Amino acid sequence: MNLELLDETLRREPAYRVRQVWEWTARGASGYGEMTNVPASLRAELEASVPFSTLELIDEAHASDGTVKALFRTHDGHPVEAVLMRYRDGRRSICLSSQSGCPLTCTFCATGQMRFGRNLTASEILDQALHFRRVEAVDHAVFMGMGEPMLNLDAVVAAARRLPDLGITHRRTTVSTVGWLPGLRRFVDEVEEPIRLALSLHAAEPALRSELMPVNDRYPLPHLVAECKRYFELRRRKVFVEYVMLGGVNDRIEQARALADLLDPRVFKVNLIPYNPTGIFRASSPKAIAAFEAELRRRGVPTTVRLTRGRDIAAACGQLAAARG
Repeated sequence: MNLELLDETLRREPAYRVRQVWEWTARGASGYGEMTNVPASLRAELEASVPFSTLELIDEAHASDGTVKALFRTHDGHPVEAVLMRYRDGRRSICLSSQSGCPLTCTFCATGQMRFGRNLTASEILDQALHFRRVEAVDHAVFMGMGEPMLNLDAVVAAARRLPDLGITHRRTTVSTVGWLPGLRRFVDEVEEPIRLALSLHAAEPALRSELMPVNDRYPLPHLVAECKRYFELRRRKVFVEYVMLGGVNDRIEQARALADLLDPRVFKVNLIPYNPTGIFRASSPKAIAAFEAELRRRGVPTTVRLTRGRDIAAACGQLAAARG
């Protein structure tokens, strides 16, 4: 819901009324009618004045592995997608978008090929999470959906600070960046909560990274690595490195060695991501991924291979493009 509008609507009410409404909402209430400790007259006023969500659900797709992708529209018509991922160990993780589209045009990402709309408000980000919270309890969140979170840092952090009310602690919240340095510096300097940081890297060689991710021309990788090290020094928490495996592009053994040379294993943990088809690239073979992982591990770099979720509904990493499921 629009939390600023809620505050304005209830400005003449006792201060605890806003807290009551938010607590019901965060616990998964489906509407004002369920808020039994809020007077009926006030609930009616809220129904008339404060829409229960800032987003309109347009479509929802369900994958064979239990993943759910929701397509929303903002009040001014911008598309937004978010994903609920269900894991066998009981985890329920939500992938949140911070922008409609993305202006940074990474070549392997479907969102980067969309027309950029705008930054989302903190309420619009939260409403993605609340949509899934009304379905079931959730306990992890990643800002890895549409958009570059560091270009919308204030709204992202404001939303992240409310996620514990939904059952998602700061230590189970991760904010990812492709390398927007001004926002990354602010994140390191200003965010005191133990929110995790992830760096979308995908190539250790400057020329190849610039080809894949044009932002590298503006903010070269050494500066980003330095900021990540500063984050580790201040927080004593490892930085996740996201590395999408592109067949014949960035998956050779010598490229694994270059990545290992770049990353301090005390600071970074690499997450290899099998490429989910979005356009011009092909996926690395399981053999190439295994060899790449083995080389990083041999060099002492902690490494895992991400379990792909929701590929059959275009809900996997890099596939969000606001198309109907």
